[in-house]
Formats: sequence, C-alpha cells, structure tokens
Amino acid sequence: MQPAIAQQWNLSFQHEIANNTTLQLGYVGQHGTHLMVPEWLTQNVLQPNGTVTSTPYVGGQNADGTFGPNHFGVVKLTASVGRMEYNALQAVLQKRYSHGLETQVSYSYSKCLTDNSGYFGTWSTTTQAAPSSPYYQNLYNSRADWAQCYWDSKHVLSAYAVYELPVGKGKALAHDTPSAVNAVIGNWSVNPIISLHTGFPIALYGSDFSGTGSPGPRPNCDVSLLRYPKTVSDAGLLWYDTTNGFLSDPAKGTFGNCPTQGPVIGPGFADVDLGLQKNIPFNERMRLQFRTDFLNTFNHPNFSVPGSDGHITATQAQRQIQFALKFYF
Repeated sequence: MQPAIAQQWNLSFQHEIANNTTLQLGYVGQHGTHLMVPEWLTQNVLQPNGTVTSTPYVGGQNADGTFGPNHFGVVKLTASVGRMEYNALQAVLQKRYSHGLETQVSYSYSKCLTDNSGYFGTWSTTTQAAPSSPYYQNLYNSRADWAQCYWDSKHVLSAYAVYELPVGKGKALAHDTPSAVNAVIGNWSVNPIISLHTGFPIALYGSDFSGTGSPGPRPNCDVSLLRYPKTVSDAGLLWYDTTNGFLSDPAKGTFGNCPTQGPVIGPGFADVDLGLQKNIPFNERMRLQFRTDFLNTFNHPNFSVPGSDGHITATQAQRQIQFALKFYF
C-alpha cells in the first residue's frame, strides 16, 4: 500500500484598495493520488457481451483459478488507488480595525472531483451532504466513478464584522452622557456572522442489474428530465421528482449511468448569527462582560439531504439564543 500523495498550488495577489482595507485574489489547486479506498474483491466481471464471469484470482489455489463469492463469500481489501482534484478561485476583502469597525468577506468559486468518497462521510438524514457507497460500482472500471466530491459546493461566502457602536462617553453620539446613563448605553458592540453556500451533489442508489454483485449499484439518469418541484405535501418537501422518468433501471447486464454524486444538487445553506456584547469596565484591569448570541437569527430553514424518493423530511437547527456573563481581571 502506497502512501497518499498530495500536490498543491497557490497563487495570490493582494492590494490595498483603501485606507486599512485590502483585497486579496487567489487560486488554490490540489491534486491527490494513492488515496486509500475499499475494494469489493468478490465482485464478478461483466464482459463486453453482457455475460458475467467470476473474479480472476491470480495465483489462486482453486481448481478454476477464480476468486468469486462461491469460494470465499464476501472478501474486502483496501488499496491506495483513489484520486481527487480541487480547484478554486478565492477572494477576501478585509478591513482592519479602525473607527470601531473590523470586517472581512470571503468568497470561493470551486470544483472538487474524485473517484471515491472514502470510508467515512456524514451518513445522517439531518445533514446536507450524503456520500455515495465507498465501493466502486464496477471494481474493474474505477474511472466511471469520477464525479463531484460529496462535499463539493460551487459557491461559498462567509463574512463577519465587529462593530463598536458609536454611542456613549467619548463616542460620536451621546459623548457627554452622565456616567450612570453611559453604564447602560455605552460600550456595546454588534458582531454579525454570515454563512452562505450552494448545495452538495446527492448520491443516487439503485439495484444491481449487472449481475456482478456490485456493492454500489446506481440507476440510469436522464438529466434532461431532472426537475426541482419544491412542493410540500404530507411526505415532506419534494426536492426533486423521481416519477417523471428522470430515474430508470439499467438494462440487464449493464451498470447504471448516474454519476457517483449528482446530478441532483441538494439544498443550499444560509445562516446569519448575531452577537451583542457589552463591556462594563471597573478599572484598567477589571471588567465585566455581558454577551448574548442569536444563532440562526432569522430562524431561516436550512433543509437537510433529500431521501431516495426525493423528499426532504428534516432541517438544520432552528434559532437558538444563549447568554454569557464573564468577569475579566
């Protein structure tokens, strides 16, 4: 087993576009080989004429020289044969702290491709990503599994800010306020965090019509018929339609042509968190800090991965509010 090899390329350019404000543009690329993947060694071989033969067992001791399930049952192995590629254009707009404000906005436009999702993934109905089977649909043609990574999101945007409100003693507003009033209205800051990304490709499963005992069979996909109705019923939110012929069974003696991940793209994610913070100074060393955080401030529903029938029946966490009180000395 060979160790994984990763090559990475970075190219960036940064320019100050205003006082305390910079814009950085960059390219990030990564190419990985010899990634560890599982193999279902007892999968039989589908011949070009549609017939199925037992797995050849080089050096085997069986009379017919095969390594099929009739001899050993299920046999699995790991091998360093996986590949992946990642390419991204990235932009970062950053304003360093000045006049009570610090902020940063980051954006990436990227594409990730791989021929295997690996052993581990999310495997939950409450997440937005769902990896395909870690086993190749056809052990003898791993290139056919070359598709989007299950964590591939084309557009990702994140932003944050720390803003000290200009209200209270020594500030632009109410700068001459009495100390008692300043203890209430002064030394507040607002801290928003924004997270947005487009959806992940969804793995579609089917039954094995190849006759090879494939551990990761897929259906056929007619991309021209892919529809996103997004209608609500008792079954949940119908994200994509499975009843209009978009999905079909492969012909006997063939493998499904659906990509390992995709072409269905799951729901995206949009979240705004908001923090409010107040500092109550006692002297140069000691202060009391009160903080409240609104997670998913606007209670925006972020839908989870759709099931095999195209319906979504779960969402991410609803709005949560938390409070904290700290004493610094």
